[in-house]
Amino acid sequence: MTDLFTHWIDVVHWAMKTDQPREAKIIADKYIFETWDCPDTVQAVFRYPGFDVAFEGMMASSIDDGGLEFRGTEGTLKLTRSGFTLHHEGVPFKDNPVVKADSFRDGTIDHMQNFFECVKSRKEPNAGVETGVAAARAGQIANMAYRGTGQITPPKTPA
Repeated sequence: MTDLFTHWIDVVHWAMKTDQPREAKIIADKYIFETWDCPDTVQAVFRYPGFDVAFEGMMASSIDDGGLEFRGTEGTLKLTRSGFTLHHEGVPFKDNPVVKADSFRDGTIDHMQNFFECVKSRKEPNAGVETGVAAARAGQIANMAYRGTGQITPPKTPA
């Protein structure tokens, strides 16, 4: 839960302006790589104030190379490593998506440019260390749930 999940949950934290899951539940197991220390198939849910996050990961399938969906009452925004699509609720399938954009560049290039610019200039990066800690913490909360009772509620942080 601390590999690619960390990158996707970081985007959720940024978009939703909160990074403290109140609760996590997980089911996971080893179906493909039985010698691994970690599961190769995972379903996890996180409860944040006002919204939930569902995560699925499986080493046996890469049908769409992952991604992130923000689902609302009026539409769904699907983000991938190469772009995004916006689908409106109630619009016939033949007319969906209503907006689509693809990038010719892998986002890793932008991350690396920002890193090297910050090394030279000593400025703060686009995402500071606190952002990384918050994203990793969400994954570790799920790992704790996996190793424990299947559910964990993180301690509340002081306001």
